[in-house]
Amino acid sequence: MSALRVAMQNFDEALAITGAVRAYHLQRVGAEKPLGIWDLYIIARASIALIAYQKRFARQDAPQPTVSNALASQYQFISGVFMICRHMMENVDQTIAANNPISAEALYSYADENGIFVSFNGMACAGSTKKIMEFLNFCNEGRDDLAIAIDLDLIVTELDNWYDYALATIEFDCFIEMERARLLKSKTTNQDVDYDKVSNIYRDLQSYCCTLARSLPETPTDGDFQDAALARQNQILTLLGQPAIVSISKQHIAQRLGS
Repeated sequence: MSALRVAMQNFDEALAITGAVRAYHLQRVGAEKPLGIWDLYIIARASIALIAYQKRFARQDAPQPTVSNALASQYQFISGVFMICRHMMENVDQTIAANNPISAEALYSYADENGIFVSFNGMACAGSTKKIMEFLNFCNEGRDDLAIAIDLDLIVTELDNWYDYALATIEFDCFIEMERARLLKSKTTNQDVDYDKVSNIYRDLQSYCCTLARSLPETPTDGDFQDAALARQNQILTLLGQPAIVSISKQHIAQRLGS
C-alpha cells in the first residue's frame, strides 16, 4: 500500500493530532486572536517533534517499537506547512517577517507559485487540492465538528516538557540559521537575498519561542559560536532526559552551516 493511500486513510486522525497540538499551542499563547504565521510554523515544528520526542524521551510511557500510521500520516501533512514557512523565511516574505495571519488560500498559492510541493526530480505532491486546502484551513481555524479526538498524553509523556523540547529545537535552529545567513552574506555577491533581513526573521522567531517556553534555561547569544551551539544541544538533551555531550565536531557544524 502506498504511503499516500495510508495517509489519506488516516486523514481524520491526522487532523485530530494537529488539532490537539494546535489547542496546546493556543493554551501557551494564551490569547484569542488570529494565529500569525509564526504560530503555524511552531505548530508544524511541534507536530514534527512528536515522533523524535516519543522515541528519545527517557521517561516516555509505554514506548512503541514503530510509529503509528496516524502519526506518520500527520507528519506527512504538517511537513508541508513547515516547508512553506521555511521557504518564506529564506526569501524574506513580508508575511512571515511581520508574523501576519495568512489564509489557507494564500498558503496554497505561495506553495504552488514557488514549486514547494514539487520534488527535486519533478514529482509533485499527489494529494488532492481539496484535501490540502482542508488541512491548511484546519491548521488556521480548527474545526468543531471533528468526530475523532486524540489525547496528546497518549502520544507523548509530560506535555509541557515535549512542547519546551520543540521550542528548544526551533530556537537552536534559528541560532544556526542566523549564523548561516551571516556566512552567506560574507561569501556571496548575490543581491537577490538580503541576508540581514533573513537573520532578523530568525531572530524575531527565536525571541517569540523564548517567550512561550516555560523551562528553557538561558543560553549564550554571543561569544564563541561552537560553545553556544553546544550549550543549546545539551539543553535539548536535558529536556529529553539524555546525558550531555562534551563537544560537537567542527565537521558536523560545517556541514550544518553548508560551509
